Amino acid sequence: MKNTNIFDSDKETGFFEHTKSCPSQEYLFHDDSSSKLLSYWELIKEKLCDILNPQDFETWISPLKIKIVSEHEISILMPNLVFYQGFMTKHWEQIEHCKLLLGLDPVLFHPEVEGVSNLDDISLSSLLSSSDKSQDSSRYQSIEHQPPHVKSQKNTEATKSQSIHKNLFSNYTFETFVRGPSNQFALASCLSVAENPGKAYNPLFIYGSTGLGKTHLLHAVGNRVIELNPKAVVTYISSERFMNEMIYCLRFNKMWDFRQKYRYCDIFLVDDIQFISKKRATQEEFFHTFNALYESKKQIVITSDQFPQDISDIEDRLRNRFQWGLITDIQPPNIEHRIAILLSKSEKMNIKLSEDVAEYIATHAKRNVRELEGALHRIAAFAALHGKPISKELAVETFQNVLGEPPKNLRIELIQKIVADHFKIKISDLKSKRRQRALTLPRQIAMYLSRILTKSSFPEIGEKFGGKDHTTIMHAVRKIESDKSKDLDLKAHIESLERLIEQQS
Repeated sequence: MKNTNIFDSDKETGFFEHTKSCPSQEYLFHDDSSSKLLSYWELIKEKLCDILNPQDFETWISPLKIKIVSEHEISILMPNLVFYQGFMTKHWEQIEHCKLLLGLDPVLFHPEVEGVSNLDDISLSSLLSSSDKSQDSSRYQSIEHQPPHVKSQKNTEATKSQSIHKNLFSNYTFETFVRGPSNQFALASCLSVAENPGKAYNPLFIYGSTGLGKTHLLHAVGNRVIELNPKAVVTYISSERFMNEMIYCLRFNKMWDFRQKYRYCDIFLVDDIQFISKKRATQEEFFHTFNALYESKKQIVITSDQFPQDISDIEDRLRNRFQWGLITDIQPPNIEHRIAILLSKSEKMNIKLSEDVAEYIATHAKRNVRELEGALHRIAAFAALHGKPISKELAVETFQNVLGEPPKNLRIELIQKIVADHFKIKISDLKSKRRQRALTLPRQIAMYLSRILTKSSFPEIGEKFGGKDHTTIMHAVRKIESDKSKDLDLKAHIESLERLIEQQS
């Protein structure tokens, strides 16, 4: 039968006088297990006295009452929901931290609110809001930086058991990745990181449009690290799952476990980081996770479909950290590379694909590798359904009205609008004769894009840019073409603009 003895942590038991010294007193209890558990609570309060200033101790610890639930469980009673939300945000992790310091792992502490039977009814949005609005950064930092100094062997093993090797796709390796001019630098960077984690390029930031192989490379890094060091703790996660796990742990008071899981791994692989845009609480948590791993010289690899500067609504301190190491991109494959990818994948899928069929598909499916894979699956299914061998004639029949969309009539005016919006200037500035660098660079980029993305001649482009001479357009195109190979920021701007133009055209 469970005990339900309730003890006020100061008034009913006189447990502590609320001074910084927090003197303990000796009390007699008829139940030995109750006496033992209360002595544990006394030790934890002494530790809390060392961590908290007197005002915080008086505000957050004094109102607590203790209920003995069983010989291994204590419920910490809080006076109301408002107090509960503030306490869980600010101080619950400190209780868990003190428990770890004192070696009291077998003892379970549960939060409880007087008069509330089910804490799941408390609004999760309120918890997140409370977390976001916390302004006492120095206090938060004191919590954040203590755990690494007290990590026990038991805790390390728990962390390793939580690391998710099983989330790595075993078929996503460097050997199965089809190398080409569009991804050669990204592949070489990932190989270097996998073979020298934490030493070369930390963090490694890979960006490029969807379906080009970023996730494949991320898994390949993890698989190679485990191959070279089976004891390595490799954690792969998408930013969306990171956010969902954080919300779950906030809701069920497991933030200590969450931080142990992600801050004590050897390799941290994060996919699609752009999804933390506008997620303020997630960005805060990711920021501290990044710092903890970076300071411990653990390898971080991040992927995104955007260059760091182009990810909207993220904190500058995060954007800055993404650029600390190496930034590499993956471009859409050229036709030779697309043919090689098709032939490689058809071989693995035991599909007999001739080069002329591969060339036909690659000529029309240009955007990404996933489109190529989809086309391969489609023609294989179509052939099986009709009992025919795969041929170019069958490919034409299969992809009628699916591939080979007519080219879009891209207008220079659209390019001007997108470039002006990107650089936060007016379209009239692109057409003007003003020579400030803040205007001349966007103007030259717009001229360059107009030339390579439309069929317009130099004089036609000049006419659209305020009647400029065709030699001015030629100079701008040559300059941007030359500079983008040397200036990574310029290259990133152009690639971002090309993606925006493709999406809006």
